[in-house]
Amino acid sequence: MGSIFVPVMLTVVSHVAPHETGAATGMLNTTQQVGGSLGLSILVTVFGTASRNEARQQAGAFLRQATPQQLAQARATGRLPAPYSSQVLVHGIASAFQMGLVFAAPAVLIAVFVIKVGHLPVPPAVSPSGGGA
Repeated sequence: MGSIFVPVMLTVVSHVAPHETGAATGMLNTTQQVGGSLGLSILVTVFGTASRNEARQQAGAFLRQATPQQLAQARATGRLPAPYSSQVLVHGIASAFQMGLVFAAPAVLIAVFVIKVGHLPVPPAVSPSGGGA
């Protein structure tokens, strides 16, 4: 992630008037922070919702198939046994990654097809004066 910040900063600042670079970098940093916070909160919400829904399904499956000893252990610990709880975790993580893909795919398309970066003109090189001493 650190390898992308410098190119993005240079891209943003390269097309801004020198007296406005402070405002441009401030806007970029603010946008990155808000976007990261919002994205993380959405992914955590997706993970929690998917895990909760899967836990309901797995608990029902466990209650239908469990032996009395397994039921007693589940009551004592307050947890589903490993195969069921692992499925809950995997489902939540997979759902969050799928939502991350929903965010990333349009971002890649925008980066490739919408954002056009032109080349800046290079000022002519100043030749040193040939004056001798």
